[in-house]
Amino acid sequence: MTRRVVLPPLFDLSLEPVLGPEDELFDGNAEFLARLTAPMGLRALAAASAPAGSGVAATEAATKALFAEAAATIMERGRHDWGRLRAMGLALRLSAEADPAIRLAVDDVELVGGTTESGADVVSAAARTALFAPEADRARAWASGSRVHLLVETDQQLPAAAGMAVALGPHRVTLCGRFAAAHQKALRALAPFTAAEFEDWTPSWRLRREWAPEGEDIRWVRDAHQWYPGRPWAGWLAPEQAVLLPARAWRECRGVALTVARFSSWSAVTGVSGVDTDLETVRRLVGDDRLAVELLVGAPGLDADVTTTAARRLRSGPGPRLAGLSPFRLTSLRGSRGSTTWGGVPLTRQDSPQHDLPRWDRFHGPASLDDADRQRITSTLTAEFGAETELYPGRLACCALAPGFQPPAMWEPSAAVVEVSGAGPDGRGPGSFVVNLRTGSAFRLHPRLTPVVRRLANGDAAVWQHLSDTVRTKLSGQLVRAGAIRSPQ
Repeated sequence: MTRRVVLPPLFDLSLEPVLGPEDELFDGNAEFLARLTAPMGLRALAAASAPAGSGVAATEAATKALFAEAAATIMERGRHDWGRLRAMGLALRLSAEADPAIRLAVDDVELVGGTTESGADVVSAAARTALFAPEADRARAWASGSRVHLLVETDQQLPAAAGMAVALGPHRVTLCGRFAAAHQKALRALAPFTAAEFEDWTPSWRLRREWAPEGEDIRWVRDAHQWYPGRPWAGWLAPEQAVLLPARAWRECRGVALTVARFSSWSAVTGVSGVDTDLETVRRLVGDDRLAVELLVGAPGLDADVTTTAARRLRSGPGPRLAGLSPFRLTSLRGSRGSTTWGGVPLTRQDSPQHDLPRWDRFHGPASLDDADRQRITSTLTAEFGAETELYPGRLACCALAPGFQPPAMWEPSAAVVEVSGAGPDGRGPGSFVVNLRTGSAFRLHPRLTPVVRRLANGDAAVWQHLSDTVRTKLSGQLVRAGAIRSPQ
């Protein structure tokens, strides 16, 4: 059976579906991202943010313009590294900040005044936003009236999928993908999909060529059953899934992120499900250099101190590196509510009857954080650790590759030298700034040092040899503090 597949925005930018030889693909996700993150568009955003007048608003506008220009510079380098991911994230956030319905991040979408767990909110957001209109029009032209498979893997794609279904003609659409299959009944009740067909089909996935080591076809694994022998793979796994993989699987592994909700030792790691898992054997088989941990903040029964202690142990202790922190979310039981337990901790699930597309259950229990505290502690710890270590730029497949598969760089890939022709965010006139998207910092360069730092940013380390010891020590210290270079020169 030949399929004409449409992939709506917003899916993992580093993945592509593995389709049959006769299948065709319209990658609306890639086209959307290319349009919104193009350097020309970023420079237009920078120009639109140019400050007028003085005061707090003018400083904020100047800062936004400065960072948009830095993102454009990073995108122009053409490198597929973590700097590019951060630049794309900034572009998405700025592009959607004035949208009436949607806010974007490199790995997330939020509905203004709503949630993707509510079908009514999704349909309303799809009708109010114009963000996806060019891709919907292109998909309609590409389909030429034929039936298409609209591939919905995650809730983040729902607003774009709804808009595309309307543009394509719902009677010509077959919804497929993991999310569509899991929520078929609720999706059928939504106006954009009432006339659509459904098929319980989802492709396997691979890292896009530009995000994989040269010459490697790296398959993406989210559950143990998705692994097949004889080809390299990377993945994002629950601990209880990781231990199901045979020893030979780990010989072909190129990197794995593990989602951990409770951590006391590597012999007792708890995932989202609340199941305790011994990961010592996995560590011996794969090695810590190919493992990373996403720590969930605020699992049932874990207060702020316990969570903070676990995060610091993961950051500095022996074992896999810390990939990042996210708020804990309790997987929905789909209609089953009331008292239950998680990992031996009693809790009460709370009803959300308006959520017809549920993924998470709100809960409360002894010694458990509430939603606001989970978010606050996640943000605080991310800011603290992000200044000291390299956390993932997003929850993206390409980030799971082991560091050895990323080219080393003296200059921080997320940093750029930016020329400002008007007022800078420091209230002074034109000049050059070093801007770091990883740390969110910027500082003004002395005019005589701007050419030197530009050469450093372009990879010319030999320029250090032309500086006096005093100037080299002072400049390198300043760049290290700003996170633009890794070590003093």
